Amino acid sequence: MVEPHPPAASFDAVYFDGAIRRADEARFAADDHGVLFGFGFFESFRTSGGRPHLLARHWSRLDAACARAGLALPGHFLARDRGQLANVLRELLARHARPEAVFRYTVTAGAPSPDQTYARPVELLTLRPLPPAPRPEGVALRVLALARDSGEWSPRPKSLNQANALLGAQELRRRGARPDDEGLFLDRDGFVVETPRQALAWVRDGKLCFPDASVGALASTGLAWACEQVPASAAVRATVDDLLRAEAVIAVNAVRGVTPVRELWNAGDDVRLGTFASSAHPLLAGLMRCWSDALQATSRGEG
Repeated sequence: MVEPHPPAASFDAVYFDGAIRRADEARFAADDHGVLFGFGFFESFRTSGGRPHLLARHWSRLDAACARAGLALPGHFLARDRGQLANVLRELLARHARPEAVFRYTVTAGAPSPDQTYARPVELLTLRPLPPAPRPEGVALRVLALARDSGEWSPRPKSLNQANALLGAQELRRRGARPDDEGLFLDRDGFVVETPRQALAWVRDGKLCFPDASVGALASTGLAWACEQVPASAAVRATVDDLLRAEAVIAVNAVRGVTPVRELWNAGDDVRLGTFASSAHPLLAGLMRCWSDALQATSRGEG
């Protein structure tokens, strides 16, 4: 899901335009359509043992988005050269004295050619610290007053157009939410979509349910991974009332893994709508063990 706003001081060096540079030397051209119109895509992935976790899923989503948008990624880009990517990850981790980090790989459209095609995209790789672990009992989910936009197409790609997610995160901060609380985006018809940072899923009738792509939910790599770990899953259109009838609720993405949700609050933060024993639910406890095992496999070079 969206991890849209690391502080500028979280990195000193970046990979930009084919080389590792000081962060203040990475400058996009004023005619880059990624700068002017938010035309581009990104992937955020974490490392384990210094190796990228679930990378094939991230590259598959990026490739699909770029192909549909008509952005041609050159063969020398990190997304096309895994050997060079491994070298760059090691160098950036070493320069920042970190054993692990969250990396964000961004592709902007660049300036269009005279025929209005995009054959000269620009790549940028940055990093930030891993997020702290959530509270063991789970986090609070707070209904956002701001509605989720529907995105460029369905399922929504991870595009650079992140204003809606940023505004949702700002709303949470204005409301005095804890840093690990999550906002619950609804679409304009009142259906559950996701949080500004993560996908949502819940257990009902033995199934792992998640929002149907038609409501504007992101094509989440973390959620896709989670669905492969359980016997049955289903995409549904759900309201807040439907969510309150769930046995357990989680937020999930490919950086934070599986985060239990313990309570749901209304948009005014004055009514606790419901509570969940999510961290103790056997299906979700099994998912969290699977996530830990998957990270260890990546660290061993098996992922």
